[in-house]
Amino acid sequence: MYSFASLLSITRERELFEKISAAKSLFVTLFSEVGNQVGLVDLNEIHPDQKGMKISKGNELQQCPYQVLDIIRDFNKESGLNIRVLHWWGRGLFLQLYFGRMHPFLQTPGLEKLAQSRFYLCKADRWNYQKIIDEQHVEPFDTQNLPNHLLHYSHLQLIKSLPIREPERLVPELVLEIRQLYSLLRE
Repeated sequence: MYSFASLLSITRERELFEKISAAKSLFVTLFSEVGNQVGLVDLNEIHPDQKGMKISKGNELQQCPYQVLDIIRDFNKESGLNIRVLHWWGRGLFLQLYFGRMHPFLQTPGLEKLAQSRFYLCKADRWNYQKIIDEQHVEPFDTQNLPNHLLHYSHLQLIKSLPIREPERLVPELVLEIRQLYSLLRE
């Protein structure tokens, strides 16, 4: 696919790697700022088994770097809840929402409002981002299909793509998206 010479030549491009490092750091900083702004609420009020917020990063998700802001962080297949902001290089910025199959929110009127929030239903294993994002194993979220979906996947995972903007616009937009989720989850 790539010749040894072409691969070796990029290892000499110091500025390229400095830019990559700066871009990774920028997204970690942005996610920290978002986390600080949305973390002002009592997350226990939304989900008592929550484990707080966490920023993660890596280099090898389908050969590309990624940065993640996880909020609430309970991945229990029965009762879990997680809000995730994922920046995946070469793919974009995504907001994800994960519910265990028996999470109480799935029985509330708030679920119908969530269905109107431009989220797509993930039709793959919850960690298989290649299928979810690259191969588009998603469909518009419709609460009528939820019982059948939960029988097959045993969790509900929703995703929506977000535009990447300048930091002074991106942070407030992410904060707004997450606060709107908080509002729905409290209903």
